[in-house]
This record gives sequence, structure tokens and C-alpha cells, in this order.
Amino acid sequence: MIRKKSKAVLLAAILALSLSACGVALENRSFPLSMGVDYQDGEYQVYYGLPDLSGVTGQNKDSENQKAGEKADFYQGKTMEDAEKDFQNSQEDYLDTGHLKVLLLGNGLLDDQEAYKNLLHYLEDKPSVAGNIYVFSCSQLGDVMSMDGQEMDSLGDYLTGIVENRPDSQAKEQTDLQDLYNAWHNGEDRPGLMEVSALEDKIMLNQE
Repeated sequence: MIRKKSKAVLLAAILALSLSACGVALENRSFPLSMGVDYQDGEYQVYYGLPDLSGVTGQNKDSENQKAGEKADFYQGKTMEDAEKDFQNSQEDYLDTGHLKVLLLGNGLLDDQEAYKNLLHYLEDKPSVAGNIYVFSCSQLGDVMSMDGQEMDSLGDYLTGIVENRPDSQAKEQTDLQDLYNAWHNGEDRPGLMEVSALEDKIMLNQE
């Protein structure tokens, strides 16, 4: 009986340690479901699509709730790590990317091979970022990301639903992050991406 109790205590301790591995409680974390990344003028521009994007305004802290149609704020830096620090320096909650569902890549990033490869390296080094998240191209990142929490509750859920729930669903053919990793490591061309665009208050998907 004592041995069984000891094992139960040990298992409980291991579970507690795993749940608090990074020392940050769940209620003190930000969980973006979508992320947009562009590269302009030698710097990464990163948008985090949180459930309430209007509450995550690092550059306009004194502004009221973000108005519909207003471009989303981005966080920037010479590297992706610097952009992440820019977010952390303006937010009280810890950034947890373990629930990302979609990744949107801007034209500036896709046109710069070095910046693109560095992004893949950054993401691959993050075990919390799943390889099966869908990847899209987007030339209107600010406009599209501003719709997160405004025109729909979650851009990540919305785009995932479009891909998987349409009658003509082609989810199996949709490019995901692992496809980008595979092409990168094998020296192959980047797979084609569906393009996300904003048309008034609607999200549109088109083949690249």
C-alpha cells in the first residue's frame, strides 16, 4: 500500500512539473491561433492573432478598442527572436505558440530567401509549433490580421474551417508547415500556397 501511494505521489509530482515546465500559469499566457510574418526594410514584422486582438496593441497602448477596418499592430525586429521580444516587452502575458493553427506569410518575406529560411529555422526550433498548421500567403497582412477578433472570433479557426469544412474540401492537399520544412531541407522549391486576401469584411482564398 505504501509503495502504491509513493508511486501515486511521484506521478502527481511529475504531472505538476510538466504543467508548469516554463513556470508560467495558464491564465498568464497569451495563446495566438494565427500568426502573420512579413519582412520589410531589413526587419521582420510579426502579427499575433489572439482571440481578442484589440486587447493586444503593443504600439498604441493608450488607444481604445481597435476599430473594425483598422490595420492590426505588428511587432518587429532584425530577427524573429527580436520581434518576439518586442511583443514580450509590451505585454504582461507570456507568449505561448503551442496552439497556432495557421501561418500567413507576406510577400516581402516570400521574396527574400534568406529571411524565409531564417523564419523556418526559428519555427523548427520551437517544439510547441506543430508541423501540421496550415500556411498561406498574404499581401494584405495588416488588413487580414485586423479582422481577427473583429469580423470573426478567431482567424485561425476561420481559415481552418474554410479549408476543412467546405463541400469541396482539399485539406489533404493544403500546404502545411511540415511541407515547407521538407522542401527546405531537400533543396526543393517552396510548395504553392493558397493566398488569403481581405475583401471588405470578408476573407477570400485563392490559389497562388
